[in-house]
Amino acid sequence: MNYITLIFDLKDSRNIENRDELQKMLINSIKTCNELFANIIASPFLITLGDEWEGLLFENSDYSKIINFFRDALPENIDFYTGVGIGAVSIHNFELTVNQLDGPSFHLARKAVKYAKKNNCSVSILIN
Repeated sequence: MNYITLIFDLKDSRNIENRDELQKMLINSIKTCNELFANIIASPFLITLGDEWEGLLFENSDYSKIINFFRDALPENIDFYTGVGIGAVSIHNFELTVNQLDGPSFHLARKAVKYAKKNNCSVSILIN
């Protein structure tokens, strides 16, 4: 079974004014996202590194709804990169947090977000 890993990273986050306020807003947005989209989330979104957050969706979920949710939830002047990886997951214990899971879906999403940053594009998608 394939899953969809989404990794988000705020663009130029070190230069954002009122970064503390943005962090609070991001945390609240993640909580809301996890509640609103619980039916398609295999492992809830959480902040993993600084201004980066990720989550795991069930196969065939409409990941664009999640991307659009965060675009709408964060201020207009805040942009982010999105890496989407579609593939298998090697650890299936979904009682673990998303940052404790592993597999091709995660590796592809990480590669995709790195590509997005390097090429300054909003979304990059890699499929296994």
